[in-house]
Amino acid sequence: MPLISTTDNLYRLLLFTAMILLMILLHNNIVLYKRKFRDFLSLMLMATTSMCAFEIVWEYCDGNKSLEVISYIGACGYVISFLLFGTTFNRFFLEQLGLKLEKRWMQILFYLVPNLVIWLLCITTPWTRLIFWVDGNGIVQEMKMFSTFFYGILLVYLLSSLAPACYYTIRDKSVNHVKKRIAQSMLVFGVLAPMFFVLEMLIMGSDSDFLPLSLACSVALVYLSTNVNTHLLLDTQAKVEAVETDLRIAAKIQSDALPPSTPDFSDQLEMSLCASMNTAREVGGDFYDYFVIDDHRLCFLIADVSGKGTPAALFMMTAKTMIKDYALICDSTSEIFTTVNRRLCENNDEGMFATAWIGIVDTETKILQYTNAGHNYPIIKRSGEQCAILKKKHGLFLAGMDDTEYRQDELRLYPGDRLLLFTDGVTEAHSVGGQLYGEERLMEIVDSTSEESGEEFLSRIVDDVNHFAEGEPQFDDITMITLMVK
Repeated sequence: MPLISTTDNLYRLLLFTAMILLMILLHNNIVLYKRKFRDFLSLMLMATTSMCAFEIVWEYCDGNKSLEVISYIGACGYVISFLLFGTTFNRFFLEQLGLKLEKRWMQILFYLVPNLVIWLLCITTPWTRLIFWVDGNGIVQEMKMFSTFFYGILLVYLLSSLAPACYYTIRDKSVNHVKKRIAQSMLVFGVLAPMFFVLEMLIMGSDSDFLPLSLACSVALVYLSTNVNTHLLLDTQAKVEAVETDLRIAAKIQSDALPPSTPDFSDQLEMSLCASMNTAREVGGDFYDYFVIDDHRLCFLIADVSGKGTPAALFMMTAKTMIKDYALICDSTSEIFTTVNRRLCENNDEGMFATAWIGIVDTETKILQYTNAGHNYPIIKRSGEQCAILKKKHGLFLAGMDDTEYRQDELRLYPGDRLLLFTDGVTEAHSVGGQLYGEERLMEIVDSTSEESGEEFLSRIVDDVNHFAEGEPQFDDITMITLMVK
């Protein structure tokens, strides 16, 4: 078999391989890296894939007089695809470097007009022979206008991209690292494509009939696409890691802002207090608090902020601070919530809100004064009795309406009584089958654990919720407080 025939087949195989590889990169560009079809990098990959496909058609049909029309189509398709590649290459890098043409008329003149001219020349070339003509052997010949006009336009597109890339890489030391990285990628492309072209010519011989530009551009574009998307992935990963670090710090700050699960003052006030909180995310919107107001009054509260994540955590910190500040100066739970609600409504452009329950218990008289701002009803377990729901709601959630006036109720507590406050993350936990945990199941646990300590009591509830929802991810914060009179 002649050497030129072997070289022909090898080159076509390489072109076909390049086309498949470019299609894989295009798929990854859209599916993995979430780029759009009209993204310039995606358009470059599609244009170069088309170049390879049309050149394969051209090579197979060239020299066969019966396939002269198909050979023309392959040659013209190659030219149009190549120009589309040059156009998108230029637009992509100028946009990345912040140098894109802003004026509409400039874009039309620089990009649209040359493409329309080439389209017109390709369509009319069978009659005008300005771009191609077919000789007596059925071989498509390149005309002088093809070499001068077509390659001249491509050279303008490539050089107008590579020139600023050289400047940003070599001369401008103040350019940010993203632009510098893009500029360096452009220069590597500008070196890699010609080097591969020269290598092809050395291997195939200068008398070859090939047009090896598709393969050279494909190899360089494989590098370029991989480089751009890899750096995009690394930048995204770095941002995610930075966010995760910030969330860990925020979670630590939030955790430190909450009081200990078992306060030190419990034994001195003949009251046993215990709390637990399991957040669904790194930071949560639930919170609890308890503190001594004076020698014989103890304040405790629980709240659930709308939403999840960082916004809810920020609102939670604001609300928690306000409630504690006003609890130390106001005379009643209703006054505390009325004042805090008015403050939270100020500049609340995001529409955040929180359900909350607050109680102040007199440790001498065992009178509990409490206010419920749209929160879950607490469960009270009297000594020797079945537990019951404390169905009192005294107003809308906090930060709902600034003119809300909250009410309050009082409750006498006796030794052995236990009060449970909780957020809806407990009762709305759901199983694999979609069933809710619900208040009835929670009340059964409360009735069966009356003699246990606060830590054991809350731990048993959490374990039961987790067992019920086994296989389902936690969708909301689970927060509880229990108060037991000694």
